[in-house]
Parts: sequence; C-alpha cells; structure tokens
Amino acid sequence: MAKLILTADDIANIKYSVTLGHSSWSNAILDTIKRKIKSHHLERQENCCCYCNRNIHGEFKMVIDIEHILPKSKYLRYMFTQKNLSVACKRCNMNIKKSDLEFLKFPINSASKRVFRSGFYKFIHPNLDKYDSHLMLNNVQRGRKRLIKYNVVNESRKGAFTYKYFKLEALELNSFDIAQGATERTEINDTEINLEFETLVKKLNSQ
Repeated sequence: MAKLILTADDIANIKYSVTLGHSSWSNAILDTIKRKIKSHHLERQENCCCYCNRNIHGEFKMVIDIEHILPKSKYLRYMFTQKNLSVACKRCNMNIKKSDLEFLKFPINSASKRVFRSGFYKFIHPNLDKYDSHLMLNNVQRGRKRLIKYNVVNESRKGAFTYKYFKLEALELNSFDIAQGATERTEINDTEINLEFETLVKKLNSQ
C-alpha cells in the first residue's frame, strides 16, 4: 500500500490549523490534505467502514467520513495523527459514535504518549487491532437480496462491545427485512435464502 505523502505546504497548513483549534477542520486549506487522508485510509481498509466493516466502495466520498477515533474536539493534538484517523460511514460516525468516549476503558490524558495502545480501547480500534480477529462480518447474496450477519470471534470482548456499541444487530435485522420485501419480520422466512445463509456462516466459522 502506498504511503500517505504530504508536501511541505500540507505540513505547514496542518501546523497552522492546529493553532486555530479543532473547528479549523472545515477550513478550505485542508481540502487537499483531507482528500489524501481519505483515499489513503480507504485503500488501507479495503473500502470498508472501520466500525461496521460494510463495503463502502463506490459510494460518493462526501458521505464517507474521515474518522477521528479520539474526537478532535477533545484531543486536538491528535487531529492529524494517522493512528487516530480512519474512514467510517455516516451511520457509525455521525449517528452513533459522534464525540462519545464510552469506548475508552478509562479516561486518557490528552497529553499521554501511550494513548495508542489497544488495551485502552473497548472496541476494535481501526489501527491497533485486526477486525476479523474479533468480529466477522458474513455476507450472502442471492440475486439482488443480500443478508449480513456478524459473529463474535472466540468470545472476543472487543468484538462483543463493537457489536453492541455500533448497534450492528440493527443492520442484520434490516437486511433480513429487505430480503423479505421490506416487511416488519426479523426472521428469515425464505427457506432457500435461510439455508444458503446458514451454510455460509457455518463454512466461515469452520475456517
């Protein structure tokens, strides 16, 4: 994967923006830098949201957020730190996580040099943890109907917390409803879809 390359002007604009505070993130002088950051992390994450792991390939980039794991409003010094950056879908970033800090095991001093340690985070950290080691997203598609199911790997606490924190069950149930013609039911009533889905999950779990 190609490295994120910033020019001297990029670095100067970053330093200047930090002096202005976190609200400078919307400043036009950062547009080029943010495009580079977004493209870099999309490639690194294989075009998946860092939290729900759904594929966001081909989506309009304006609906894909650059995610600050530690909110920039509370941890200004990490606003451009690559270990604190990722990309997420609007649902996970803006509708659920926002600037919440419930995912921290304990308060982290904003000046701490040890802030980027996996053990400090309850959820799967986009840069410090391997997602599939904690939570596995299974997909099955039959025609235009697609179902998703998450499985916590080896009773992972991080996997379980991520599943609950980002309300991933709702994504599963929504996929089930859509597959059944957008009814209110949450069970998979289509026998063929149900059999195909269960076969896939068993196969993936046995690997």
